[in-house]
Amino acid sequence: MNRGVFITFDVECSMGGAWRDPSLKPVPPSRAVWGEFGDRSLGLPLIVEILERHALAATFFVEAFIREQGYPGETERICEYLLNHGQDVQLHIHPNHRHYGLKQRGQPFSKTDQMADLSPAEQLALLHEGADRIQRWTGRRPAAFRAGNMGASEETLKQLEASGIPIDSSYTFPYAGGQCRFGPGEPYNGSKWYGRVLELALSGLRQPRWPGLRPAKPLDLMGISFKECRDAVRLICGAGADAVLILHSFSLFKVRTIQYDGGRLNRIVTRRLDRFCEWLATAREFPTRTFAELAEAVADGSYEPCHRPPCLVKHPRAIVRKAVQAWNNLYWT
Repeated sequence: MNRGVFITFDVECSMGGAWRDPSLKPVPPSRAVWGEFGDRSLGLPLIVEILERHALAATFFVEAFIREQGYPGETERICEYLLNHGQDVQLHIHPNHRHYGLKQRGQPFSKTDQMADLSPAEQLALLHEGADRIQRWTGRRPAAFRAGNMGASEETLKQLEASGIPIDSSYTFPYAGGQCRFGPGEPYNGSKWYGRVLELALSGLRQPRWPGLRPAKPLDLMGISFKECRDAVRLICGAGADAVLILHSFSLFKVRTIQYDGGRLNRIVTRRLDRFCEWLATAREFPTRTFAELAEAVADGSYEPCHRPPCLVKHPRAIVRKAVQAWNNLYWT
């Protein structure tokens, strides 16, 4: 299996301030997932439209506990839509979404959204329940998992192995030792084995030590330019590792409030995604892959893991992008 690019989307609903303010409810899927504002659908339908325009498939890590946020029956519709459009569905879990459901029923709950903060037994139970749900909704057992907030750890991978899920994509070196609970250790892009679980890292890039720039950033088009992302992919794949890009179901629109009022198109991020997909489809330097395809290659022994030290992207657009981000973060721009 040649080295390639994995485009991934985390599909989820924000809590929308519901933990702090009992008068609020979690943001409904109609806004956070479908992006329905007026006569426009700026969430999954727009994302899938861009992918289909360039004949690409992506992996969608779908939150398994939207029902506990107060929206039963919605995740089934999400999975059906994605499968009908030839996309890959895998497992995503934000523990706080299930915990919110427990709270609403007056049952004991843990208030943490970090998978790694839970006991091994609690993690395993969540993984089993989430995987069972994805299997019911898609007809197949998920082969891959991503923790909400990338909040998994090496212990989580042990529980993934126990649950029968062979692939994880929660590690990302820019956040390791922080919200990503893997130890900082030796940072890497690409893939490596942890026991019998393959970790395919969410890719990141190092930045020059210029004023105002963070030391490293993940490959998320909400935070880096198309050209930075393209250059990072070339360096990562050129070094022999796979590259993994992340966006969310709500990445292509802006909102006015934490309840996702007044959604409008995020033209800059939408343009970045379209340009990136166009580059992948036309340049054909590196093939695009899904996690379902990766699982098949792992199962038949045709995949060889490879991880490499993080690349440094010295792109002059980094400073310009910083200014563009500040401007784009304004709701009315």
